[in-house]
Amino acid sequence: MDHHLIKLMLGLGLLLFLSVFASKPSSKYGIPILLLFIGLGICAGSEGFGFKFNDPQFTYNLGTISLVFILFSGGMSTQFKFVGPVWKEGVSLAFAGVLLSTALMAFVIKFAMGWDWISAALLGAAVSSTDAAAVFGILKTRNLSLKTHIQSLIELESGSNDPMAVFMTLSLIQIILAPMEFSWTSILQTFFIQMSLGGFAGWFGGRALVKIINWLDLEFEGLYPVLTIAGVISLYALTEYCGGNGYLSVYLAGLTMGGEKFFSKKTLTVFHDGLGWICQVAMFLAMGLLVNPTSLGRVAIPGIMIALGLMFFARPLSVLGCLFPFKFNFKEMWFISWGGLRGAVPIILATYLLSSKVPMAQEMFNLVFFIVVFSMLIQGTTLGHMARWTKVKAPQLPPRRLPFRSRVSNREFIEFEVNRHSKLIGKSILELNLPWDMLVVLIHRQELDFIPRGNTQIELYDRLVCLVSKDLIPNLNNVLNSDT
Repeated sequence: MDHHLIKLMLGLGLLLFLSVFASKPSSKYGIPILLLFIGLGICAGSEGFGFKFNDPQFTYNLGTISLVFILFSGGMSTQFKFVGPVWKEGVSLAFAGVLLSTALMAFVIKFAMGWDWISAALLGAAVSSTDAAAVFGILKTRNLSLKTHIQSLIELESGSNDPMAVFMTLSLIQIILAPMEFSWTSILQTFFIQMSLGGFAGWFGGRALVKIINWLDLEFEGLYPVLTIAGVISLYALTEYCGGNGYLSVYLAGLTMGGEKFFSKKTLTVFHDGLGWICQVAMFLAMGLLVNPTSLGRVAIPGIMIALGLMFFARPLSVLGCLFPFKFNFKEMWFISWGGLRGAVPIILATYLLSSKVPMAQEMFNLVFFIVVFSMLIQGTTLGHMARWTKVKAPQLPPRRLPFRSRVSNREFIEFEVNRHSKLIGKSILELNLPWDMLVVLIHRQELDFIPRGNTQIELYDRLVCLVSKDLIPNLNNVLNSDT
């Protein structure tokens, strides 16, 4: 067997192992896990352990494929019933917010770098989208649960603003490379066609996948993930081929499927969550391999200036402009602004700048990479403190005593809800290791009540009715190992 292939496979396996182990210090010290993935890639690169990798086009292709599955997984795991009440605010941030942020960042970058307006706007567009995985990875490690409307809005914005950022970046690249072909009419027409086709394809594709899954009676359950992978890839490719926005289509397809009932839904949701993590690890490792730390050092001062301009000027004003007509107070808007961490999409767009050969592409790539790392480092490590200061944490409701009594005098029925960051999610009743004087007697899930068995798995937003010893009630939160 080829020794080069063996070394490549061994190196890849070690990097994946280290990426998984990196989640432990992330949980313990609150370090953004995506930052650790990038750090591993940098350490393995040409200025670290010597793995030479310099292929922007391959990295862009890898990032595109990864982003397709990350967006689909994010949409599928989003609870549609919570996103519905904030869809107007989310759409406003996803489209007008990206446009405002790009325009404001053009001023910041022109001041910091002295570039022309189009180049400044191009860099501003590349860093205009936010990353849900970075935000909620940090919130989960910090064991924080946000108010429902805040958390739903951040989820919706970060999942739906990527198509607008991609459109803005590609449009500005076209203006730079072919200025004679530019016209506002063609740009607006392209925008309308891309978003309309992407939206319709996403809704239709999601519904079609649900019907196909429920219609097929496959003998092997393991084939259903293969089916959804084929559906997601085909949906993205067909939408792009027809002139629509493929990223929007796969996100809306996942969002549509998340609100429907279909066979093996939990298995498919868990599978695509795992696939999304694999894509994130691979993508950030590749991007870490692509960058040279010495190059980042040369753009540190302007990078800090631009990152601070984004954090304290462009992002807050764009959030204020979009959310001012809605019922959000100043502290809530500030947290939404501070929670707009940069992640995968800006770096993917930066790799496209390299492959498209726009002027100053390498400098733009280094700046984008620096801004993303700076954003994760500063905003990511302080996000928990910001949630407490702005008072956007969900109220910690104690388990509720039910009005009916047990015939046994020292027992009571207690009901509590499994929230977004509970450590019970995904565990079976047997795996909860409940004390002998506590019993889960009923689960209320999606308008249904049923008596659980030992292998019944706890799901998000389940309401558990437990028969509990009165002596155990004061310490029930610790017993359940939950943050409810």
